[in-house]
Parts: sequence; C-alpha cells; structure tokens
Amino acid sequence: MRNKIGDIFEINTPKGKAYLHYIYKDPTIGDLVRVLPGLHCERPANFDKLAGSKERYMIYFPLAAANKQKIVEKVGSYLFKFEKPKYMRTEHIVKGEFLGWHIINTDTWQRQLVKSLNSEQKQLSPWGIWNDTLLVENLVADWNLEKWG
Repeated sequence: MRNKIGDIFEINTPKGKAYLHYIYKDPTIGDLVRVLPGLHCERPANFDKLAGSKERYMIYFPLAAANKQKIVEKVGSYLFKFEKPKYMRTEHIVKGEFLGWHIINTDTWQRQLVKSLNSEQKQLSPWGIWNDTLLVENLVADWNLEKWG
C-alpha cells in the first residue's frame, strides 16, 4: 500500500516510540516528514493533538523503504494544509574545517553561505536525507535545532 500525505508512522527507539508525519514528496530528494515532539511509552489513542503541535524538525527520510522493511509502521493519519519549508540548512565543512552554514532554497536548491546563524535561521531544519539509524541516534540524544549550531 502506498504512503499518503498525512500518514503518521511510528519508529521505535531505545527510549520509546517516536512519530513521523509524512507531509511532502519531492520528486528528486524524496519524502519529507515532520518529526513530532516527544518519545512515548505507549502509542497515543488519537494523534490529532500530537500532530497538531509544533514539530521538533523536518527531515527527508526514505519512508517507503523504511515502511517496506518494517522499520516504521503506519499508525494513523492527520490531514492539514502544509507548505514545505522554503529554506533548510546544512553545515559547510571543507577538509574538516567548519566554514559556515549553507541556507538552501528548497525550490531551486541554490545555496547561500552565512558565517553565523541568526535566530530565524537557527529554526531551519536540516537539509539532506537521514536514514533510520541517524534519526534514532538523534532522537535518543535529544538532538534539536537549537543545539545544532
């Protein structure tokens, strides 16, 4: 069965269950998900409150492959009008040296280099694709946008 925009998926971590909300399909980079707040001992009975709250961050994630391999499980759906973020960010590191941040326009993939982030830029989600291992490691470590740069 194909994944649909609005589907909610559960992924297990050593510290509890995390939830991903599928919100956008990019023809090149793939599935964009909102990583919903918290790690949970038990699956919520209703996802409206959780999915209606502010996400931790958004990431591109190989959702179809993870679902096929049973790394994630579809557990619900939450529909609302969503626009993909206009900008995301990534570290610009050359030969091991941090040179600043690339702010990426998600429509054109054009990059703008900035030496340091302003408060608005610190709220930008990471650009690139995370696999399940990286996602789980970051969830367990309570990684967040504020700690990142």
